[in-house]
Amino acid sequence: MADDVTPGAAPAQPGPAQRELPLVPDRRERARRSSYRFRFGLIYVMLAAVVGAGVGSFIVLAGGSDEPEAPAWSAWQPTGSKLAKVRQIADRIPKSYRAENGSQLTVSLVSSLAVPTAQGDVPVRAVFVRPDTSKGLAEEDDIARYDGGQVVSFGLCGATSKEQCELASLSAERFTLLRRQALELSLYTLKYVDDVESVVVFMPPTPKGESNGTVFLRRSDVADELDRPINSLLPTGKPQVGALNSLEEGQILRLTQPRTYAAQVQPSPDGSYILVLTPPGEAA
Repeated sequence: MADDVTPGAAPAQPGPAQRELPLVPDRRERARRSSYRFRFGLIYVMLAAVVGAGVGSFIVLAGGSDEPEAPAWSAWQPTGSKLAKVRQIADRIPKSYRAENGSQLTVSLVSSLAVPTAQGDVPVRAVFVRPDTSKGLAEEDDIARYDGGQVVSFGLCGATSKEQCELASLSAERFTLLRRQALELSLYTLKYVDDVESVVVFMPPTPKGESNGTVFLRRSDVADELDRPINSLLPTGKPQVGALNSLEEGQILRLTQPRTYAAQVQPSPDGSYILVLTPPGEAA
């Protein structure tokens, strides 16, 4: 017979097994939790990817900004004022040029372009360059005029000269070396000295006082050479008579031979002076 059920009676107490059972989530709850874990994991992966891409981009950009530096134009360069620079160039460059016996070939004097007079130096107002009409490539009146105030003047003197800067002997090889020196003096001046557009270099005269020519170089004449290291043009470290190779000699002649002139200083009506440069074929 079943026990009597009395209304209002206290419910039966759970047994030990009932009290210890944990709450077990049903299937929906497990799916929901699994979905959250998947979403959070996906977000972390995406964040990691973004951060990684950002770091990678920074490294690439930082590395790409370190472009290799262009090689220096020269190992040495003058410093200081315009006057200090041209004096340093005039003092340094000739010391490396040697005669056949190893002695220094020339020394160099430098100044602004001027004519010495009893009243002092008078600046040369302009340089006139006559065209070479011997090949019929120019008209006789096509004379180029350049501002004398933007010209630096070098005078080469034989290192053993006792009178007028003469060089006792001037073989073809020596003359090529003098052309090289004139070119190097010009390049350093045009590269490192501001407000200079032209350089004129007077070659050492003969023992009889006759001119051996004057090299006149404009900045525009050597624009390409001023953009690449000088040792690519003049690679010989110790220029000595007979030490230049044919390739270097060719470069020297290419730049200086058509720009070597006979020079003459003439007074102008206003009392100033002009320097007239004439191609050798036209001066005869």
